Amino acid sequence: MERRISISQVQKAVEEAYENLKNVNEGSVDARLSGVDASKFGIVIATTNGSVIEKGDVDVAAPLGNIVKIPMASIILAQKQAINEAKENGCCGCGCKDKDEVKPKGGVKAKLVRAASVMEPNGDFDSKWNFIENRMIDMMGSAPELDENLYKALKAENEKVDFINQFAKDNYFLFDDAARSIDLATRAVSMKASARQVALMGATIAADGVNPRDHKVVFDGALAPRLVTMMAAGKGFKKMMLMRAGLPAKKSFGGLVVGVIPGVMSIAAYSPLVNEKGASLKAVRAITEIMNKLQINVFASAKVVIE
Repeated sequence: MERRISISQVQKAVEEAYENLKNVNEGSVDARLSGVDASKFGIVIATTNGSVIEKGDVDVAAPLGNIVKIPMASIILAQKQAINEAKENGCCGCGCKDKDEVKPKGGVKAKLVRAASVMEPNGDFDSKWNFIENRMIDMMGSAPELDENLYKALKAENEKVDFINQFAKDNYFLFDDAARSIDLATRAVSMKASARQVALMGATIAADGVNPRDHKVVFDGALAPRLVTMMAAGKGFKKMMLMRAGLPAKKSFGGLVVGVIPGVMSIAAYSPLVNEKGASLKAVRAITEIMNKLQINVFASAKVVIE
């Protein structure tokens, strides 16, 4: 069974969601961010055939936060040697391990630090960073930028809580030097991208590793289902997005939310007003409204074609 949706239908759904929610002001800007215009709001849909439908402030750059785990995971999953080593130590290579272990707490998540540590080549910050930065550029089709103020603030937070020594104290396993891995993860979450860039990142996953705008093969398409699974697996925000909007999604404390429907599209929304869990309710509501209006759901039996 196949459902066909026109670009005009998608455009109408995006515009209606934007108009319905543009005056909603729930939440507040994360205290670690400066110079942010709380009124900014944008929605973007990028399809696997290269179409981009957008409305509002889609070019405003915001911190990627935990969304950066998507390009990082695409690298780690391709590095089979690191993955095999990670599995031997009870870790999938994307940052998870024993759910009962104590997780050090600092300016960035311990799981992201572990993901940074498992990347190859071990002991080489510059090479690891080049992998991450180039992967983001290839998936987005353009370069993100570093939020210097946020980077400094997160580094200060790491130092304040003695983040480095927490890893040894809590016996939290890393595959590389703690200081190097923490700095890599801190820099990664401090990178800024727009809703349009994040939507194209998601669309590259939806298109099995091929950037739908410039047609560059970014990663092996066999990795795409594993990336989508990573975005879907979990509780809290991930579970809520699956139930309400019907798609795997990731969020950033900077106000970005991105979701992927494999083989069809990616949708991203941005509003810097976030709740206490670091989720932009305005972005979540926009994505949910659009997905439900178009009746697009990752669990639906009908194949969706946007034309």
